[in-house]
Amino acid sequence: MKSWCGKYLAVNILYSKAGVAQQIMVSHDRDAILVDAGDGVLRDLQSCDFKWDQLKGLVFTHGHFDHIGGLYSLLGFLRMIGREQMLKIFVPKGCDEVKCMVNCFLQKYSTTLPFHIKVTDLEPGQSADLAAMNIEAYAAVHFGSIKGAGITNHLPALCYRITFKGEIIAISGDTGSSAPLYDLVKEADLAIIEATFRNSNDANEEYLKKVHLSEDIAKDIGKLAKEYILVHKGRR
Repeated sequence: MKSWCGKYLAVNILYSKAGVAQQIMVSHDRDAILVDAGDGVLRDLQSCDFKWDQLKGLVFTHGHFDHIGGLYSLLGFLRMIGREQMLKIFVPKGCDEVKCMVNCFLQKYSTTLPFHIKVTDLEPGQSADLAAMNIEAYAAVHFGSIKGAGITNHLPALCYRITFKGEIIAISGDTGSSAPLYDLVKEADLAIIEATFRNSNDANEEYLKKVHLSEDIAKDIGKLAKEYILVHKGRR
């Protein structure tokens, strides 16, 4: 688990590996949010003695399984411990995977669920307030890919710039190289950037533009921030 502490905000990268899971916690002295909730997120939070009443909501970058796979178990746990506070969830507009999972959960447990779940769509340029943090959405370019089948469908996907008391965390999510990334990261206190490929020679240009970044590209982008961390490594 990688950690970063600024003047007001703290970041715990609970887990991040391409094709397996990613979950990133951003918090301040009172509250916390999760950016993505891949498989194992419940265990990851339990292992760091997380105080569950601090969790105000979740923000998803896109609907691939390694970013949403732990949502159902997380909702089940919050129901089991009797959470009463509304859980807010923000998703890219068109991210049906998260909505389907939430709807499935509600169909089964709505009559015995002690808290409300509110799912809100975001588009590039829109912002929302969550846990006293401002979350601004930036466009991401992300297509699916399957070994042996190449690049598949384009996905609704977003990057996020999270601000609290003037401190800024930029999170790329999964994305190919695109102009909005540079605006996202510029002058952020911390940039968290995906770097699935070891270097640009490991993927052709189309993959780097449409699917994932490489470490060398991610580092060049990260240098626009005061500090940066590379995540989502895995295709080695």
